[in-house]
Amino acid sequence: MGKKNKIISFCQKNRKTIFLILRITISASLIAFLIKTQFKDFGVALEILKLSHKGLLLLSFSTHIAGVWITAERWKILLRAQNIRLGVGSLLTTVLIGFFFNNFLPTSIGGDVFRTYECAKKAKIPIEKSASVILVERFSGVVSAATYAIVALFLGFTAIGEQSVIIPIVIFFVISLIIGFFLINPSIFKLDRLVEKIGFLKRIREKLSNIYHTLRSFKKSKIVLVKALLYSFLLQFMVILNYFLAARALGIELEFIAFIFIVPVVTMIAMLPISIGGIGLRENLLVFILVAMGVINEKAALLSLILFAMLVIVGIIGGLTYIIRPFFNSSNKVKSIIDDGSPETNKEMDRDNTELKESE
Repeated sequence: MGKKNKIISFCQKNRKTIFLILRITISASLIAFLIKTQFKDFGVALEILKLSHKGLLLLSFSTHIAGVWITAERWKILLRAQNIRLGVGSLLTTVLIGFFFNNFLPTSIGGDVFRTYECAKKAKIPIEKSASVILVERFSGVVSAATYAIVALFLGFTAIGEQSVIIPIVIFFVISLIIGFFLINPSIFKLDRLVEKIGFLKRIREKLSNIYHTLRSFKKSKIVLVKALLYSFLLQFMVILNYFLAARALGIELEFIAFIFIVPVVTMIAMLPISIGGIGLRENLLVFILVAMGVINEKAALLSLILFAMLVIVGIIGGLTYIIRPFFNSSNKVKSIIDDGSPETNKEMDRDNTELKESE
């Protein structure tokens, strides 16, 4: 029993580390599984890569750069609605670093956690308020993804292979709208009173109160919400274009409409907290869908790995930004002190010069 208790105690103390290692193992296993099962002939895969259109691949990668800017702009207008003013340059840097954390933290929203804390620190606001802005931003992305999937249905994309996708997509869209409605209007159906009666929810209500009030405040900023949604539509379009251009570069002849459906589904599933940053889960799901639609295994697997490599490259750029940023910040602080033309600074400099002369 003593040994068992030690094991339980160890697991409880190191729970986060254990889950992190488990998710890393799952990601690595899923990637290994994809390579082993899909690349039946590596010679074919290398030939496909050799014949790929390099210009389209470069154009596909450029959509990531556009995505960083769009994300920063969307974030900025939501912050402005809360009277939080941060420059686009600062937000761009934070978003780019967020891409790095997306690749190395559990789920594909690890970067959002970093952005939440970074914004709270820079703007000197409560963490809950920063989190609520990110929550609204994320939800606008979910609505745009669901809308694109619905649009694909209207354009005639109704099945993957022999499986109909109409009912699941409609259900997902409706659930997204209902959740969003309740987030901003929790008093509907007296949900706020229900929270008061349930002990667990009542205990955490105080911690969630700032998030709740911030979300409520967005009711007065309907134009801002519309703008954020439009940015989300544009961002989702860039992701779809990323997949489509990379697919065409490899000679995959699926129509653009197919990716209007595929990308939102893959993106949403990748958010499940199973692997690190959705790695492995996203790639295997993409291959599964593409193969079901008639794409050969090698092309489907190669496309998924190329798209994964693009994410890693952007993540590495974000990681390098995270490493060198403190050096730029410290140099800027020194420069601002030297270049500060304020009377206080000038008086201090004059006093120092006088003391130096006297000592001489």
